[in-house]
Amino acid sequence: MSHKKNIVPFILAIVLHLVLLAALVWNFAFDKEESPKQFVDAPVQAKLVTAPETPKRDASSLKRQQKRQQEIEQAREKEQKRQQELARQQELERQQELEKQKVAEQEKQQQVDAEKQRLELEKKKQQEAELEKQRLADEAKKKAEIDAENKRKAEAEKKKKEAERKRIEEEKRKKTEAERKKREEAERKRRELEEQMASLDDELFEADKGDVRQTQIMSEVQKIQAAIQSKIIRNWDIPQYTGVCIVRISMGPGGIVLNIEAIDGDDGYCESAETAINRAAPLPSSDDPQVMAELKSFRMKFDPSQKEN
Repeated sequence: MSHKKNIVPFILAIVLHLVLLAALVWNFAFDKEESPKQFVDAPVQAKLVTAPETPKRDASSLKRQQKRQQEIEQAREKEQKRQQELARQQELERQQELEKQKVAEQEKQQQVDAEKQRLELEKKKQQEAELEKQRLADEAKKKAEIDAENKRKAEAEKKKKEAERKRIEEEKRKKTEAERKKREEAERKRRELEEQMASLDDELFEADKGDVRQTQIMSEVQKIQAAIQSKIIRNWDIPQYTGVCIVRISMGPGGIVLNIEAIDGDDGYCESAETAINRAAPLPSSDDPQVMAELKSFRMKFDPSQKEN
């Protein structure tokens, strides 16, 4: 586009100078032919008229021609210089245009490289984002699996605790039920014993109360007490420390133990005494109602000396 714009002024300048040069040449030719024309049409005179002499060019006319020639040469040289300057300017503009094109191509290449780098960076960022997304998805999946496992373990632990709680409650219920039945059975036996004792008291009230009979009863009571004590001591595991315990034993028909009451003594000895009594049950007894009336409640002392005997 820059070269095409410069061609039109260049052509116009050449045409202008050619017109100027033609005008100068035409003026020079006109001046050269002007002098002879002054005398061509002069009429022939009489003999007395002297013929005119051929006019000579004067020095000023020659100088004008030389000056015009110099001006033409100067104009030609000026035009050549102008054309050279114009050509140099055009070459400079062409070089500048080439430089601009080069810079534009470099900028374009830089833009292409920058766009390529941007696309590569975006691609890299997208890949990193995909990797991060996958990593987060894997972490979320792993966390969900861990949460599910923890939930499963928590539910299993909860079920285990619930089952243990129910087992303990069931054992407690069974123990409570057993104790209740035991108390009811003891109460039933106590009532039976009271009824038997009441009946026995009635029978004793009607029985012979002589001294001989009483002596026999007491003798039988002593024998049975000695047998009871011997059997209990055999089942007694004496504690490893010194102590003593006195208990009251309530016994029913057939030697059943109705109640054991610690009256005085060391707790450890009393617990060992109760264990020994329960091991020894049923205790030695008698079919004689009067003897059993004497044995329905009696005391027994537990101390290491009894075990040695």
